[in-house]
Amino acid sequence: MKIVELLKKSDPAYRKHLWIFLVAYFLVLFNYPLIRASSITLFFEAFGAKSSPAALFWSVAFLSVSIYTCNKLQAKFSVQKVFLWASIFSVATFLISGIFKLAYVAFIWKEIYIVIQVHLLLAYANNFFKKEDFKVLVGPVGAAGSLGGILGGLLTSAISQHSGTLNVLWVGLLFVFVPALFFLMTPSTRPANETTPKTSPLASLNDPLVRKYVFYIASVVALTQFMINILDFKFNLAFEAAISDSSARTSYLGGIYTWTNFATFLMQVFLLPYILPRVSDRNYHLFIPTSFLVCVTILMSGFGAGLMSVAVIYIYVKAADYSLFSSGKEILYQPLHPEQKYGAKYLTDMLVYRTSKALVAAVLIYLQSSTILNVLMIVLLLFWMIMIIKLFTIHRKLN
Repeated sequence: MKIVELLKKSDPAYRKHLWIFLVAYFLVLFNYPLIRASSITLFFEAFGAKSSPAALFWSVAFLSVSIYTCNKLQAKFSVQKVFLWASIFSVATFLISGIFKLAYVAFIWKEIYIVIQVHLLLAYANNFFKKEDFKVLVGPVGAAGSLGGILGGLLTSAISQHSGTLNVLWVGLLFVFVPALFFLMTPSTRPANETTPKTSPLASLNDPLVRKYVFYIASVVALTQFMINILDFKFNLAFEAAISDSSARTSYLGGIYTWTNFATFLMQVFLLPYILPRVSDRNYHLFIPTSFLVCVTILMSGFGAGLMSVAVIYIYVKAADYSLFSSGKEILYQPLHPEQKYGAKYLTDMLVYRTSKALVAAVLIYLQSSTILNVLMIVLLLFWMIMIIKLFTIHRKLN
């Protein structure tokens, strides 16, 4: 495998820092099922599921404040220190929420802390690892995260069955903090002799061409979330109509999530390390919406009428989002300078990503016609392709 060859030829310090990074990323995705499941359960017990849309809208507002704060801190301190302080603040927030039963606060913050942890780590990896190595590493990095999510989910089930929801939260707090300790062991990407204050990540995006480039990345991220969340809604409608028994529903969804995680893992380990170094970035990114367009066409035909067809398409699209698109999106940041990568990710992967999910959720409250949703997905996919073409026109100039 390419990653094994890379590890063999790399110098010992490079290998050491790669393994430290992989452990940190694994632990971040390992802690998320623990925090997510416990905070959602406590929230539903206190406020009910119908209160969740309002809380999700509040999470976008608090995420904006968090991005502003992290951006200011990164102008003065290393990303490792910013990550550490964000992790400590998150542990304190969840701890206070659990003790004083502030379920609303925990529910909101669980949407924010994971975005900060994941994307600060990924932006660092995009800066630290060599460009030619990053295309080989991005798939296995995602696989380490997927494995962490699977094992974290298993631990969540085991603890909740024997010790209750609050103990799931307490165990999760340990794994929110520990990744920061590993991340502190990675070297800074800032030159050692640099003494002048850094430009903040967001302020570094002042070049008009860079701003335009980041706008197109943000547009692609938004269109992706619009498309995938509409498909997710259509799957839920088909699933609800086809299966009525509560136990059967739980069992079926468990199988869907398992197959999705399995497909994601396979793509990340066996597909991406071979495809990314060999296929042009532009063709790679055009393939994703094209394959989704084929899926939507099948949905609109007679072949896509049953739950099985919808489920298979749902599994592919979700797995492709978690693996193909997620990894390919990281490649888009490579023409940018180090601080610009952090700034771009603050805007696109943190703010635009969450805001898009909130917007499409609001639209789906009022727009639920299957025919209109199918047409809307096709329009979104066509716009997605147009944005990719425009994006890579600037991509060539930046390179």
